[in-house]
Amino acid sequence: MHRYHAELISQLRGFLDEFSSASLTEASSEELRATLADLTERLAAERVPEEERHYGRLFRLPAAGQATTPWYEVLESTPPDSLTGRSVFGPFFLGGRGAAHGGSIPLLFDELFGWLANAEGMPASRTAYLNTRYLSVVRIGVELTFSAWTERAEGRKRFLRAELRDGPTLCAEAESLFVTLRPGQA
Repeated sequence: MHRYHAELISQLRGFLDEFSSASLTEASSEELRATLADLTERLAAERVPEEERHYGRLFRLPAAGQATTPWYEVLESTPPDSLTGRSVFGPFFLGGRGAAHGGSIPLLFDELFGWLANAEGMPASRTAYLNTRYLSVVRIGVELTFSAWTERAEGRKRFLRAELRDGPTLCAEAESLFVTLRPGQA
């Protein structure tokens, strides 16, 4: 089942990249709108409660099986301590002039921090803050590398850091605080 979901997510990611790269005519826009309306109706029949959903919860798949974050793949992981991997920002994340939209970079960092802060066996936690420092342009369509790690833990607080690189160039770095939820918090 995960293989089929991986193929579906890959197709959806491709669709979003092509959609963001297209200049649609009125006719093609209407045809696409009708197709999407039909698909939306078909998917509504498959709706399940949150805890039964697959989207964004298949951690063996790139980007945890979701298409609305930049593509990433964790290559090495020792949760909750550290992880490394690679990422590509596709055309869907274009901010302009061949560079990723600045808001998509913290989105990637938040995903990586979530891997660490909510690793198996860890109590659920949420982002309290996430600060990103931009140091160099993050290019679209280029394989990047990342590393993320837990800097320290203090009670319910987990302080995390990450870096995003284009070859040897440090493009962005981030720091975040995740706080463990109290019993009964969502």
